[in-house]
Order: sequence, then structure tokens, then C-alpha cells
Amino acid sequence: MSGSEDRHVQRLPERRSEVRYDGGLLASFTYTPRAGGVRAVHCTVVSLAPSAMVIAAPVHGDVGEHLWVELEGFGLIRCEIESVREDGFVCVNLLNDEARKRLTTWVAWLRRHGGRISGDSRDFMRTRPRDARTTVTFADGMTADATLSDISRSGAAVLADRTATPGDAIAVGRVPAHVVRVFEGGFAIAFDEALDAADADRLVAGYEVVLTPKREAM
Repeated sequence: MSGSEDRHVQRLPERRSEVRYDGGLLASFTYTPRAGGVRAVHCTVVSLAPSAMVIAAPVHGDVGEHLWVELEGFGLIRCEIESVREDGFVCVNLLNDEARKRLTTWVAWLRRHGGRISGDSRDFMRTRPRDARTTVTFADGMTADATLSDISRSGAAVLADRTATPGDAIAVGRVPAHVVRVFEGGFAIAFDEALDAADADRLVAGYEVVLTPKREAM
């Protein structure tokens, strides 16, 4: 964890005074099991505050482990497991000031609306891939291992160590795409052509790259 992240991690007893939403929020998280690999797990956020969240899940990582949690209707949050419970775990949200303010606003909105979340703006429904592992090939020919947070017929959210810029041509798995948005820890991509519903997982997740994105003519 970087020094900038560490300065923004809240491990404070004042959590009880924070705005909080207690309810069932659909979510998923990615973590690395002891046996290796990367696993995406469906879960429920039963309590959410800007500094931390309580997650109910059938599996969990270890205390101190970092993972990505995607909240339905909000997006990705990087977290650190603080404690383990019988039915899940408690994690601390690793957010900078701007992201924490945005989450605070969203939690307050949830409280006002009783947890009802507006629909997704994508053209196609998002799903969690059966195998979240993939490989990304960038326009310079370099490849990087990555994890799919979610996928639809029109695009996906990619977690990767390498940064990208909106407009960059890339390939995710076997599919040409371009970057449309970046966020902390990854980026969102749109496929150059919408995939058939049956092909989304097969072509994008769990495969090594066999196609290099085309460079645009200068």
C-alpha cells in the first residue's frame, strides 16, 4: 500500500458517527485463494459506511489482504480485510479524499431511497464472468495479466496494474476493444463490436491473448 493510500485509510472509532446504510447490497469481490489464481465471488454488503463495510460471503481472504469490491450501482472500491466473521468479513475502504466524498454522498442517497438503485446505463446487462482471469494486449504489443470485474456484450471493467488512457486500442482475451474510462486500479473498455451473448465469457475471460489490437493510422 502506498503512503498516499495509507494517509487516507480510516481506522477510527468514530465510524459509528458516519453516515451508514444497513441493508442488502448486491456486490462481488475478487481475491487470491491460497491455492493460487484469482477468484470472483458474489457477496452481499450488509452494512456500508465511507470508511468500512461488512460483507456476507461464503468465502473470504485473510486479515490484511487487499481485494477489490464492486458495489452494484456504485463501482469498484479497493479494500483491506480488517477482521473475519463467521458469515463473512469486515473490510476497511482504501479511498482517497475525493473517492471517500463520492461514497459518502452515495451512502446518504441510499439511506434516502431505501437502498433502491437506478438501472445500469450500459446497452447490455452486466454479468460476472465464470473465470475472471484474462490477458490484455496493449497497442505497443505489451501484454499484462488482468482480472475482469464484470462483463457485458458491449464491454467490461478490467483490473490491471498497468495504466491506460481513454481511446487506447487494446485486446482483452481474444477481443479487440478500446478504453473508454479509467479508474483507480483499472479501466473500462468497450468492444469494437458487440459480442453474442454466448461468446462473452468464451472469448474474453480465462484465455491467453491471440490477437493484437490494430494501431490506428497516423
